[in-house]
Amino acid sequence: MRWHVQRFGLISRFALALVLSALLCLSVVIPPAGVALAPLSAQPVLSFGLRHGIAWGAGMLALVTSLFAVFFGQALGMLYGFFALLGGMLFAFLGRIRAIEYLVLGTSAVLFVAMGSVLYYLFGSWSAMVADFQASAAKHVTAALAVQEKMGWSRESIDAVKERLPEAIDAMLRMLPALLFITTAVIVLINVVLLLRRFPERRPEWLSLETLRDWKAPEYLVWGLIACGFVMFIPGLESLRAAAANLLLVIGGCYFAQGLAVIAFFFHKNNVPRFLRAVTYVLIMFQQIFTLLVVGLGLFDLWGDFRRLSKDNLKPSQAA
Repeated sequence: MRWHVQRFGLISRFALALVLSALLCLSVVIPPAGVALAPLSAQPVLSFGLRHGIAWGAGMLALVTSLFAVFFGQALGMLYGFFALLGGMLFAFLGRIRAIEYLVLGTSAVLFVAMGSVLYYLFGSWSAMVADFQASAAKHVTAALAVQEKMGWSRESIDAVKERLPEAIDAMLRMLPALLFITTAVIVLINVVLLLRRFPERRPEWLSLETLRDWKAPEYLVWGLIACGFVMFIPGLESLRAAAANLLLVIGGCYFAQGLAVIAFFFHKNNVPRFLRAVTYVLIMFQQIFTLLVVGLGLFDLWGDFRRLSKDNLKPSQAA
């Protein structure tokens, strides 16, 4: 009797995780909700698989991907396949790659290559993909400008924006690889953090860090920053400069994360109220000057060691 009850409980939890995962992915058809919820599509399956066995979780990912491809079309099938690949990578890497920077960047690199391969398959060539992105971006910006004009923007301001629109779109497209990679890394990091909160007892097994507030970027990353900055000032070599600019943005994202870790460390140390923390994070996300200051804070933390992490890791005789 007990065995039947356990089996029923397992099947019901399997079905619930499957339905929740599908609903989270389907939220993408509602743009505001989709941005927040779709990246969490693999969470129910990850939680189920980590609790009841990775084989169950992997089977569920394959099943939901197949169902999406059959019943909801190629686009949604590929979208869920992306999140299923994320779930599969975390099943494979959690506990094996214990440095969170390598876990996040390694998983993001695999997902980035998979995404690029799918886009190339869909468009047939990189030039066709870029042309489609250009047309789509121009269409959306033009629609946004039309809304702003109705809200009272002056005609001169709108004409000035339209005049610079092609240059802005070209600049955005040149940085698109880095933006996609950073977005993918953020999605991976969010899923890892949620799993750490869901299974706090397994944190020592999965990660070498006790808390993300103590995280710092690898020291050798600064040499990549210097090299990319040097390449940016070399005349000509446009393709190399574009690659350096993208890499520079990714490295900047790493130092931004370190700067956030420094801020979170001192917020925690000084028991700053949650409301003030929320206001600070909103300003950082939406005000460019604060964003750049956080990047600078993360960079200078390499030398300043504001959290005294290096001293804490020394033996008592060395610290003295």
